[in-house]
Amino acid sequence: MAQIFLFGQVENDLEVKKSQKNSSYVCFYVKEQASGRSQSYQVWAWNTDVSRLIQLGVKKGSQIWITGTLQMVDATDSQGIIRTKILKVYLTNWGYISLRSPTHSHVDSKNEPLIPEAVSTSPAEILDGDRDFLPE
Repeated sequence: MAQIFLFGQVENDLEVKKSQKNSSYVCFYVKEQASGRSQSYQVWAWNTDVSRLIQLGVKKGSQIWITGTLQMVDATDSQGIIRTKILKVYLTNWGYISLRSPTHSHVDSKNEPLIPEAVSTSPAEILDGDRDFLPE
């Protein structure tokens, strides 16, 4: 298994279910867009992660980032026949993707399009530890 960090859009509404051991779980799909292609992942979450997903209103169309353990598994149909392979992610953490600058309020940006924040590409300040005091 491998660790994964991805950004994507939730493809279906979350439906909380109970396991045989009476723990809450949810299974949903996240689609990642990269280099003009898309990739879907089946995401599984349990217990406190399920509570957090539901309380914070994750639903179809939500833009989120997730981290977790990635595994390629066989997908079977209702007769148990293997049809294809899917990428399954066991969720360890997640959050919403911010599409607005934190300085904008909802009133100010009501009519503005949703665009990702710009990332600064300016070079980092170089400190010489022998001549300059280092920040604490």
